[in-house]
Amino acid sequence: MRRMVALFIFATVSVTLSGQADVVPSLDVVGIRIGMTVKEAATALRADNPRLMLTPSTRGLEGFAQPLLMSIAGQEGPVSGPNNTVERGGENIELLFTTPPNPEVVWGIKRTYFFATKERPDLQITLDAMRKKYGPETIAPSPDPRDQTKFMAWVYDAQGKPMGPNGAQLNTMCAGLVTSRFGNGGITTEQEILTGQAGPAPCQSISIVNASIQSARLDPANPQFVVFSLIVQITDARRHRAATDATRAVALAATKARESKEAEEVKRRGAPKL
Repeated sequence: MRRMVALFIFATVSVTLSGQADVVPSLDVVGIRIGMTVKEAATALRADNPRLMLTPSTRGLEGFAQPLLMSIAGQEGPVSGPNNTVERGGENIELLFTTPPNPEVVWGIKRTYFFATKERPDLQITLDAMRKKYGPETIAPSPDPRDQTKFMAWVYDAQGKPMGPNGAQLNTMCAGLVTSRFGNGGITTEQEILTGQAGPAPCQSISIVNASIQSARLDPANPQFVVFSLIVQITDARRHRAATDATRAVALAATKARESKEAEEVKRRGAPKL
């Protein structure tokens, strides 16, 4: 495992995907950006939190000499304090990588952060900060003060332009599809490569940001809401689809070559003794 983490940290691969980096919006979470190489992502992870325990996930596939790096997950649990407080915050983060023969770069990011008690930010300030970072949202948070969990979404089209409220239906259709790529060690992506089933066509060319902000009142008598935890997920389906199509082509060619070789070997055995 340590060797795999070392390979992750010190790997050097190409920086961009030709023909894509110029149209995909520049989206990041705590400095970890869609389109970063493995090495760049490792540097950004260390800058975000050097205490993260990193675990890579790989999958073997016919046609490739080395297992394919599907994802890297990092985790640091929160530290409890006295009187049910949180002394130090914690976070879980997962990065999804595109597969060869395309360059291995980040196409998905999911970060969950748990705030220390003394660091919990004001809810409205947090919502305003999200808008400042990602622009006017596609789906706005519920205005009902009884809803302590606020959900926001941003959808960008194939040219990298924000779709605003017009992208709400796409978010409903596609967000669950890309969410399934997280947390399973690349199994879903492997099946997509093997079967060629990538989901609805409109979901294959967009970028989505989803955010879930969980809050509560400081106390029943105080109307102020503070944020306990924050989940941000970003996916670039266009970059992912281009990579999986190329990976599938290599895997299919390798399978066809193997099957052809096996068939020739059988033919050379001749007829049985009768």
